[in-house]
Amino acid sequence: MSVVFITGSGRRIGKVLAINFAKKGWDVAVNYNKSEIQALETVELCKSYGVRACAYKADVSNKKEVVSAIDKCIEDIGLPNVLVNNAGVFPKRMKIAEIDENLIDSTFAINLKGEFFTSQYFSQLAEPNSRIINIASLGAFEIWNGRLPYHISKSALIQMTKALAVELAPRISVNSVSPGAIEVIDDPASDSSLISTDRIPMKRYGTPEDVFDAVYFFATTNSYITGQNINVDGGYHYSR
Repeated sequence: MSVVFITGSGRRIGKVLAINFAKKGWDVAVNYNKSEIQALETVELCKSYGVRACAYKADVSNKKEVVSAIDKCIEDIGLPNVLVNNAGVFPKRMKIAEIDENLIDSTFAINLKGEFFTSQYFSQLAEPNSRIINIASLGAFEIWNGRLPYHISKSALIQMTKALAVELAPRISVNSVSPGAIEVIDDPASDSSLISTDRIPMKRYGTPEDVFDAVYFFATTNSYITGQNINVDGGYHYSR
């Protein structure tokens, strides 16, 4: 039985990733920090597809909590085959003069350090042919006014993905998925309003299911593909 461990599952995209893995017969471990109610709801939905599912509280920027969560997952449902680093923050828009040390530290702690710690520990335990998939962002390649900490952290995550791909080969493949404007109806933090659909060649916003399709490709495709990124943006990035 295949097992997937997904960080940052309190928000809508993480929930959709978890449920769709469950639909395909995977056992699912979801991680949350503050969104316990949402995480437990996701677990129950996953279980409705006849798979095992558990939720684990951990601040991904805290290595001890990450280690504890993964160890508990192994004890409860088994060693994950796939790690999806979905935890992330999208700080509010602000001018460079308003950015303080705390904002830089907190953004990098979740968007980069957290992905490193989970990948580091997972890689020490994982079996050959395991996968790591990092959820990056179109913001790693685009520049939006007032989003400097976000851009830097996501750009660094892309570079870390490439470095991990080399470091962990040939046992583990490491790739990333970069969503563009994803419409999340019930999530007030949805960033679909950043880009008009008129500027997107596919003439619509993406959905969390579109993100899952790219993640699942990396989770199940030939492990010879590593160090790569898929933009899930309807062609926006290459159309201007």
